Amino acid sequence: MTDYEKQFEKFARDIKFDDSPDYSHRDKLEKKLLNAMAKHSPQQINIWRIIMKSKITKFAVAAVIIAAVVFSVTLLDKSVTTAYAVEQTIEAMRSISSIHAYCTDWDDSKGETWVQIKPETGEEEYYYADQGNLLIVGTPQKTYYYYRDKNLVRIRNEYVPASEVRLSGFFEDMVKWVEQHDGDIEFNSQFEEDLRKEIIIVHVYVPAQGDMEEKEIVFRVDPQTKLPIDMKAIKTGPGEGVKSVDSLEYNVPIPQGLFDFEIPEGAEVVYE
Repeated sequence: MTDYEKQFEKFARDIKFDDSPDYSHRDKLEKKLLNAMAKHSPQQINIWRIIMKSKITKFAVAAVIIAAVVFSVTLLDKSVTTAYAVEQTIEAMRSISSIHAYCTDWDDSKGETWVQIKPETGEEEYYYADQGNLLIVGTPQKTYYYYRDKNLVRIRNEYVPASEVRLSGFFEDMVKWVEQHDGDIEFNSQFEEDLRKEIIIVHVYVPAQGDMEEKEIVFRVDPQTKLPIDMKAIKTGPGEGVKSVDSLEYNVPIPQGLFDFEIPEGAEVVYE
């Protein structure tokens, strides 16, 4: 064990077993751990500051998790499950080449989305989104919008992103967005009966500010792959993304010809 690991293990143990009624005493222990962590790995500190703002996820619990995640410190309690940090999901999502998702919108319509990602840059290159009355097919050259009820096709001679947030980099963008809006990111583990295993719950909250209403989103993350399993918007609204992403698959083969849009017979075509 390195000197750094020994130092962090000591700080983690001190916090874990501290029973002093004096809150300032606990604060001093926590600050020691955070300051030592910052000196060893300054680039890690920003995301952890977001997490540590939480009124629920206090240093008293999170400090041991930090030590385990960043420095692989062996804890006294051998039954503790593998620790989790948001950085792990960010890194895992950088290696994906495709995403397949089933979604539910605010009108309870069901939808399906496919995204193809450039392996060199992590940017989305193609996408297919079939949600309720609207089908969207995005390619590097054109983006097609097909309104089934009107048999109308709108065509734009450019790639129009599926949303303001990159699906492939959602967690990375989310952390920055939460930090900019003084929000909180909390996580904990719990056993999920429907999946028959313990998973990570990531809770994102951003308070209301200016013209923006408060936002609250919950993700379930697989502790083995570190990738999101699904997502549910608790406090947001129509026009701000789907209500829920009910399932997610990664690096799955994209059906041949999925992005080859053909104008339906008799459809009105509008170029923009």
